[in-house]
Amino acid sequence: MRGVMTALVATAALATLAGCAKSPSSIAPASVSSNEYDHLTCKELQREQREVDLKLADATSRQNSAQTADAVGVFLVLIPVSALTGDAEGDVARYKGEKIAIERSITRRDC
Repeated sequence: MRGVMTALVATAALATLAGCAKSPSSIAPASVSSNEYDHLTCKELQREQREVDLKLADATSRQNSAQTADAVGVFLVLIPVSALTGDAEGDVARYKGEKIAIERSITRRDC
């Protein structure tokens, strides 16, 4: 009986941990075409780059908070908080992709 209970607890813990928020550094960038930025001037590209950098920093901060909340939630009640409140994984991926696309456009235009 004790072995069955241990197996159930271990399985529940693994299932719970699988739902935890990812580290921002482990989130892959979304695919964003640099064609979206081809019509912009160098000055506009640089402004867009600054805006995306700020948005990425904000999304990264929110994702870090979700990851921390998940660690605390799993420790206290075995439930990852992001499963209930969501995380910023999609935003981090999108802004990483936009950053790469903008950098490609800047390089292509020799800004």
